[in-house]
Order: sequence, then structure tokens, then C-alpha cells
Amino acid sequence: MLQRGYRKEESLARHWAGQVIELCAEIDDETLTEHIEPIQQALKALDHDRRVLFIGDSKSGKSSLLAGVAQYPAIAKSEVTETYRCWRYRNNDGDATCSTFIPLENLEGLELTDTAAAEAEANRETIKALMKAADVVVAVIDASRIEASSVWDLLLTLNQEQRNGALIAVTHTDKLAAEDALKLKDSLRDFCRKKLSSTPAIYFISPTTMKGMEGFTQRVQEALNAQHGLRADIRKVITLSSDLLNKQYHILRAREAVSQNDYGFLNSIDKEIDNFLTHQMTGIKNYTDAYSDAAMQALPATLAKLKQTFGYWLSPVTLVRLNLFGAGTETYYYNMICREILSRQEVSDANFVLSCSGHWNHVRPRMKKAMECEIGNFPETELNKELGELRARLGRDLYKPFNQEKLRRRISVLFNTCARQMQAFVLLICLFLIAAGIFGVLSMNTCAVWMVIGAGIAWGIGSLVHLITSATIRKEIVQLGNALQESMLANMGEDVKTLLISRVSAYRKLYTEPRRKVARNESMLKPLQQRHLNITRQISGILPR
Repeated sequence: MLQRGYRKEESLARHWAGQVIELCAEIDDETLTEHIEPIQQALKALDHDRRVLFIGDSKSGKSSLLAGVAQYPAIAKSEVTETYRCWRYRNNDGDATCSTFIPLENLEGLELTDTAAAEAEANRETIKALMKAADVVVAVIDASRIEASSVWDLLLTLNQEQRNGALIAVTHTDKLAAEDALKLKDSLRDFCRKKLSSTPAIYFISPTTMKGMEGFTQRVQEALNAQHGLRADIRKVITLSSDLLNKQYHILRAREAVSQNDYGFLNSIDKEIDNFLTHQMTGIKNYTDAYSDAAMQALPATLAKLKQTFGYWLSPVTLVRLNLFGAGTETYYYNMICREILSRQEVSDANFVLSCSGHWNHVRPRMKKAMECEIGNFPETELNKELGELRARLGRDLYKPFNQEKLRRRISVLFNTCARQMQAFVLLICLFLIAAGIFGVLSMNTCAVWMVIGAGIAWGIGSLVHLITSATIRKEIVQLGNALQESMLANMGEDVKTLLISRVSAYRKLYTEPRRKVARNESMLKPLQQRHLNITRQISGILPR
């Protein structure tokens, strides 16, 4: 029964080649990448159906012979309307051109291709293309017109190896006498040597009586299993996989040789970075002093803004807005401090990045020499992004002293006190004006004038009280600013320390990749070596088969 051969070997080759490719990902070495694609291409070559191609002149018995080999009589009754027709169990390669499917599971992975008459000039180019991609070519020749057959010229287009692998099936020999058939076989061998410079296997077949069909089918199966077809593709997969395994072996050995020194080198780099941190820690007091100075520098601007907001005269508009002054004043003060401190921090970060860049450029050639690890150019953008996030966190931490001193609530209490005083004066002014209006309606003009004068006096006194209260509030805010300054000096030290540690950690993190590689080599080297050895044994075990 005809079937695709080497199924077990092909399955093993696919599996272990996949394991070799997966091992490349785990070893994670760029030099292995270029060797993966050839294996994938070789695996792809295994995907297509194996083609057994029948060529011959019209009425030579191609379809009947194909039906006998496939053991599916319906093929003999089917006419080839196009240049060719493919008979197969399942479409495995995505090409369903001229395909007809047959319910014979043993033919899965095979493509039995019947062609139209070879003597027709219109068919010959397509048949030649099919022959070049065929695993087995069966040339079907009518015994009554051997030398006139068109298949000889087609066979000449094949290379010598393909010609040697071709099968010549001589049909309609049942019309010949036994003595004539024997002479024909000898003369046909001579003709092949003369015409093809080789002697392909020759079989006398009678498609109608099925005489010799079983032996011929067996010969087709042997041709499918020959060196040049599927077997060669499987061997190519195994060979490429073995070559890649050899390269993996050298990489693993190299890692084993240097792994003992890698940790010591990285530890020395860590110590150098620790020196950065030690140097940074000596400046914690300078940072807190700078934060305190920034708080005091922002205070005059806050007071000036507050004085401008209050104005110089008693105003109903100011009264309406007083409830918002508490939160607004605190927010303005906080923003002024943040702007000053973050501006200074940005300058400090720029100097830190400059120091890190110098250290990186000093480490890079040393790491290349000691660990054969190329860390590339200094990742300034990445470090600046981390430092930007740390500055944003510092801005949030700067609000802690405001919260601890309850600055917003205390300022709001001051403004509420002022609001009650202003409300009393505004109410008094309103009462004077209402009274003036009433006296005016009653034509008591003198009284009305005195009421207006009283409203003016109340407004003047209220404005004076407003100015005094505004000055008092500003003095209170100065005292609150002094308390905030002391709070910063006392409590911001830990936040500064955290900032400096995080900043050095951000630089240390840039060395994560070489550190990760070293750690992975240490923890995974033995498992990788063991897995490599196992795959190598399995791959080697497939080849003899």
C-alpha cells in the first residue's frame, strides 16, 4: 500500500529541531539568530505533499496506472481536463490548485499527479515545471510506440540524479508475445543508455489486468523513500540542527569559563556606584537647607500676592472671595516653593547624569574586556526619565510639611475672622444706605444726608480695619512660614535621603541587563547544558535511521 514514508523520523526531526530553536531563545545569544531561519526553511520543506508524477502520451494508460498504484479505481475514469490533476487525501500545503481529494488515509501527505498528453506542445512547459518539483517521476510509455514517445525529451530536462530515480512503466505489453516482450526489455535498456546516458528502472505493467501492479507499487514506494526526496529533507533538518547545537555548545562552554569571574567584576561596579551614593549622602543637610531657603524666598512673593488680592479698601467683592483665599494662598505658596526647589533639583540631576555618563563610558570598555558584554552607549534618555519621575515624587513629598503644619486650615481661620469683621461693616453700611433711602422717600433730606455721611464714615473705618487686618494676616502668615521652614529642616531629611538612594538606584538599574545575564548564566547554565546534551543525543539517534 502506497504511503508517505519516514513518518516517525520526520516527526522526531520536527520535534527535536523545534527543541533546538527553543533552546536558542533560552540561551539568548544574538549570534545564534541567523542560524534559526535555515532550520525553519528546512522544516517548511517538509510541509509540502510528496509528489508522484505520471507523464506520458495520450492513451498510454497513465490514469489507469495511477488508479492501480493508489488502489482507487475512480481515478481511471476521471479525465484530466487541465494540464494536470492532483489526487490527495488532505491539502497540507495550502495549494489546492487542480486538486481532487480521495478518502484514502494512507495517501495523506502524498500528491499523486496525473498529467495531460505529453505530446501536446501546450502541456509540455507545465509538465516540465511539475517534474522539477516531483519526488518520483513515472514515465508511462505505450509498448507499441516506445521510440516515438514524447516522454524522452521531457526526461532529458531532468538532472542526472532525477533521471536515475525516474521509473519507466511500459504499458499494453499484454498485446505482445512473451518472446517479444523479453527482447523489448533488452532493447529498451540500450535505448535508455543511448538517449538518457543512464538506465532507469523499467517495469512492464498491464493497467487493465493489474499484472505486476503490486511489485510496481512497491517500487514507487522505494523511490519515495530514496535518498534524494523526503529522506534528504529530513537529513537536512537534522544536519542544520546539529550544526546549531555545536554552536550552542561553544557558547555554553564560553559562559561556563567566564561565569566565575563575572560576579566579581559586577560587584566592583556596584562598589563604584556605592561610592556615588556615599558622596551624595554627605549633602543631605545642604538639600534640606536649600529647601528651607526656598520656603523663605517664596514667602515675600506670597505676601505681595496676598496684599494685591486684598486691596486697600473695603470691598464687597473681596468679601465674597475671602472664603477662597485660604486655599488659594496656601496653593500659591506651595507652587512657588515647588518651582524653586524643583528647578534646583533639575540642575542637580543634570550634574548627576553627567557624572554617570563619565562613569558609564569608563566602565563600558572594561566590561567588554572582562565579560565580553557590550552595554552600548550611555542611556541618557532612560535615566532622565527615571529622574523626572523622582522629581515628580519630590514635588508630592514637599506638601508633607504643609500638611503637618495644617497650613491651609490655619490660614483659612485667619481669613474667616477677617470675613466676619468685614461683614459687620458691610452690613452697617447697608443699614445707613437703606435708612438714607427711606428718609429720602419721606422728604427728610437732612436726615438722609446724615445717613449717607454715616455710611461713608463706616466705609472709611471699615477700610482702615481692613488694612490693619490685612497687615495682621500677613504677619501671621510670616510666622506660619517660619514654622514651615523649621518643619522642612526637621522632617525633609528622610525624604531627601530616599530621593538620593532612588537616584543612585536609577543609575544602578541601567546595569540590570548584564547583571541579569550573569545571574541567569549562574542559575541556568547547568540545566541548559543538560538539556543541550539530551537534545544532542536524540538528534544523533535519528540520523542512522
